[in-house]
Amino acid sequence: MNDRKEKPHIVDVLFVLALFGVFTLSALVLVILGANIYKQTVSHMTNNYDSRMACSYFAEKIRQNDLASSVELGELYDTEALVFSQEINGETYATYLYYHEGYLKELFIKKGSNIGDDPLAAGNPIMELEYLDMELISDNLLKIYFTLAPGQEQHVYLSTHCD
Repeated sequence: MNDRKEKPHIVDVLFVLALFGVFTLSALVLVILGANIYKQTVSHMTNNYDSRMACSYFAEKIRQNDLASSVELGELYDTEALVFSQEINGETYATYLYYHEGYLKELFIKKGSNIGDDPLAAGNPIMELEYLDMELISDNLLKIYFTLAPGQEQHVYLSTHCD
């Protein structure tokens, strides 16, 4: 009988530690890569959502107000605006969509009424934009060009069906 016990060599311990270090480093790299991919996916999804939401908002507003002579490009205190007119109880009201201080804003007022010292600030902010431009291409075709806050440029062509 041989009762010899071998002493562990330093190489055996270093090998196990090196193997553990490689495993830990690989797991850390995998987690970091996964987090970056997730972050990019969320960013792309948010940008796509914002873009679709802006286009849908303009389209829905035009569909809601698509009555004879109720949709036009106009101005609200020297600011370009998309104007939707409607008559309620014999009074004419207007909904204005316009760009002011980094936001698309909507303002619903009685036509000809005074709304204070800073009328453009009275509108409700709808969404953050960097730029908004609207152009009437033909009698019933409107081009809306806008830039979302992250710098994403978009344009949409919308048609009115009632004349």
